Amino acid sequence: MRVLMVDDSAADRKLYRMLLEDRHANPRGLEVLEASGGAEGLELCRSAAPDCVLLDYKLPGMTGLEFLAHLTGDSPSDFPAVAVVMMTNLASEKIAVKALRAGAQDYLSKDRITSESLSMAVEKATQKVALLRALKDERDRLARSLAQKDVLLQEVHHRVKNNLAVIVSLLRLQAGAFADERLNAALRESQNRVESMALIHEQLYQASDQDGPQPGNAAREVDLARHASQLAAQLFHSYGVQESRIALRVAVPPLPLAVDRAIPAGLILNELISNALKHAFPEGRGGAIAITGNVSEGRIALEVRDNGVGLAPAVDLEHPVSAGLRIVQILTRQLKGDFEAGPAGGEASRSNSSGSNPSGSNPGGAAFRVTFPAT
Repeated sequence: MRVLMVDDSAADRKLYRMLLEDRHANPRGLEVLEASGGAEGLELCRSAAPDCVLLDYKLPGMTGLEFLAHLTGDSPSDFPAVAVVMMTNLASEKIAVKALRAGAQDYLSKDRITSESLSMAVEKATQKVALLRALKDERDRLARSLAQKDVLLQEVHHRVKNNLAVIVSLLRLQAGAFADERLNAALRESQNRVESMALIHEQLYQASDQDGPQPGNAAREVDLARHASQLAAQLFHSYGVQESRIALRVAVPPLPLAVDRAIPAGLILNELISNALKHAFPEGRGGAIAITGNVSEGRIALEVRDNGVGLAPAVDLEHPVSAGLRIVQILTRQLKGDFEAGPAGGEASRSNSSGSNPSGSNPGGAAFRVTFPAT
């Protein structure tokens, strides 16, 4: 062990040396360095890298606190450069607190010093610094590991998105090979479902890329509000619907969801928006679709409303006939939520009275609502 004594009193330095050698288990393994002033002590700290510094509170030209400030620098790191035990003739708790806050690991009064107390103070101070350094090394290792995992996770989202895009292209090509319109429609619906999942992974990838390479920045949540807007725009394009014919309003506040919950929620929205576009406005009728969402008492509510022709009398949510509603029912159960439907009313109907439905479709419309726990 290498101990540096920074004290202008030669007698005190000699006493410290004797006390340390008396208590040290292996005196030959103990190296004691001496400095009579602060500048000399700082130079030895840089050149000799001692394990512990026995620092006098009052030094020629500077105080021990000023010495510590020079030792740690203007922006001290999160672990000490060297263990420091402050030594002083002033038995003051205020000075002790100042010393510890300035970076010392321990504090001893010179008039009460013994070989046991000095050795114990040096041992504890060096152990504390060693522990802090070990913790920093472990933190740095974990940060590097997390950064590597974030990069891998970002790459996974990117590859999944690309693979889903390939599947969408294959479905599109397959649909073009058949003349059967019903088969084409089924393939297009499957294509839309795959594209809904691809949007999730695209949002995760883009969020990670924008956050940068810092550890812990890989996106693990999807903003359902942003996803709803992108999904609706994509479905309008897929079905060749212009917003001049069917107005679209998305009123969903920021709703961050984990991936395993965002995907089923996104697929539910896909089915409900697709259902409105396919069935609510037959024969080129005009109207409006509103997508709303909110969080209340720990539950998320999503609703897709339209002011179209309304629900068919035969619709049974308990035993739905259409594949789309069956999918919504299954996904709602997966989210441990509830699914209900009824006449629209509300905003979608009001948009009819303001003139957004020139074709005179049924102002009753339909509303599909899904609620599920937020976490």
